[in-house]
Amino acid sequence: MIVWALWLATAAAGSAALAAAWRRLRALGRAGRSDPPPAAWPRVSLVVPARDEAHNLPRLLASVARLEPAPAEVIVVDDHSRDGTGDLARAAGATVVVPPPLPAGWLGKSWACAAGAAAATGDLLLFTDADTVHGPASLGRAVARLEAERADLVSVVPTHRAEVWWERLQGAFHLLLLLACRAGAPATRGKRRFSIGQYLLFRRDASRRAGGHEAVRDVIAEDLALAERVVDGGGRFALVAAPGTLEVRMYPEGLAAFLRGWRRSFRDGMRAAGAGGGLELVAAIGWLLGVPLSLAAALALGAGPASAAWAAAYVATALVLVRAQRVVGELPWWGPLAFPAAALAFVGVSAAAAIDHVRNAPVRWRGRTVALPGGGGGGA
Repeated sequence: MIVWALWLATAAAGSAALAAAWRRLRALGRAGRSDPPPAAWPRVSLVVPARDEAHNLPRLLASVARLEPAPAEVIVVDDHSRDGTGDLARAAGATVVVPPPLPAGWLGKSWACAAGAAAATGDLLLFTDADTVHGPASLGRAVARLEAERADLVSVVPTHRAEVWWERLQGAFHLLLLLACRAGAPATRGKRRFSIGQYLLFRRDASRRAGGHEAVRDVIAEDLALAERVVDGGGRFALVAAPGTLEVRMYPEGLAAFLRGWRRSFRDGMRAAGAGGGLELVAAIGWLLGVPLSLAAALALGAGPASAAWAAAYVATALVLVRAQRVVGELPWWGPLAFPAAALAFVGVSAAAAIDHVRNAPVRWRGRTVALPGGGGGGA
């Protein structure tokens, strides 16, 4: 009876997850279209918050130098780095801003972004992280989307670069993130939307109306919070989901850094899923974990037909993920075979983040420890 309940629950979760994934992938397909270039090119200020980023900046700044059209200015905010970040940025021709020491009540990234915005002169503000690499046509594509959609904020679904074994297993993990944040869904008030701090292109006046980074100074998922403030204030949000527009290798320091980093971000990110996104996420995880459990139960019972059926479901799920993961990176075909491990990592990180939120644990990042206001919250 217990096994039959498992099989029925997994089948139900799979049906719901397939419907949700189909909607999201169709929406992301629409977000991948090209738009006509704007009639007049605006003045764009590119702002890079950077703390101890000497290992990442050369790749980023080299890609920025190849942008066509080019931004009017590149501002690197050297947030009291200890590794020569500022000197490297100056040598590459960037304008370097050194903000005052981090004040109480602020997280480091928002503090640096606010300092960069204050120094910028552009009509558009592009905030991007030091661990990104921009495709030559990326800025043109993002500005074209901004104008075509009459948007106030544009973000980009990044292409993840995989260089070591565990990075090649990330596909299902990042697809779950897209599902949780309703990537590609129409951005209306009270609805969640995918937005990532590695690429936020604002109209300057829209950023000001939303309160800028000061309004999210103690929020970990500042990207989601800013998109929410823009839309809830009557503005428009748009997404670009074209592979190769923005490349990133997150947490090259290793698997432990990857898990710590997402644990920090999930403290606000899971709340951002909302009820609908949460149900879709539960259905997807129920299927991704239910299939291997159902297969194991069938094998243990010696149920030949059921074993064959669940084995086929496992292979079919992996094949679907092989196709779906193209939106998040050039990942190997064999990576989705380990989809239960990716789902378990997602569940584990979510649980750890929830515990941190309940405990109101301080944020630790890049040599800083910052206590958050009561009740959690907080992007460093």
